[in-house]
Amino acid sequence: MTQSAWSRDGQPVDATAIPSGEWDNLKRNSQLGDFIMPCCKAPAVLKTSINNIPFFAHHANECDTAPETIWHKDGKAAVLAALNSMGIPGREEVQGCSPDGDKWVADVIFSVFDRTIVIELQRSYQHLRDFKRRQERYIASGVECYWLVRKKTFMTLGKATSRLLLKREFGNVYPPGGIGTGMLPELPVAMLDTEAEQLVQFGMFKTAPVKVWLAGILDGAYQYRGGTWNLG
Repeated sequence: MTQSAWSRDGQPVDATAIPSGEWDNLKRNSQLGDFIMPCCKAPAVLKTSINNIPFFAHHANECDTAPETIWHKDGKAAVLAALNSMGIPGREEVQGCSPDGDKWVADVIFSVFDRTIVIELQRSYQHLRDFKRRQERYIASGVECYWLVRKKTFMTLGKATSRLLLKREFGNVYPPGGIGTGMLPELPVAMLDTEAEQLVQFGMFKTAPVKVWLAGILDGAYQYRGGTWNLG
């Protein structure tokens, strides 16, 4: 199940942005193929959970796409659908290059006024140095980059960033007030759950829908505070 899908004409759709009455009408009147699952392009059906949460599900058999690919595709679809509901066109898998010739491929990229923003989705393990290298490449290109990872990746990364933060900022002496989640100010990373309500988890395990998280990036509410990236 997912709360994001593609329409027949290739537009990202966010189920949570559709009023309940309109969702019920779509459930009754949509035809097979009107909506497509992002993970495998199979026909999607519209459903509502017992908690009254709208979502898309596979029409027939479960998807046999690799779990990592499912998370990545569902995550990109969630970001693109949220942007679409905000009236912001987003693009996926866009290539770019830094002034030094260092190439990159953005998972999702969009522009608002004079800002170019990339959302990178990383499910599998990646060393801290690779996070930092890729982040620096975007900075050199004049691009803001924000990361979404799954919980296991966030916890593993947090161990490395906490050690670095503690050494760099506090001389390896743990401060009385703690260091939050131990993330770095130069590396904005949050967790993404692609199941159920597709929530972004950040800070001290606070959550927000993808659309609210993106709005926080745009209006400056999503900031680094005391070892934690959080919405103000």
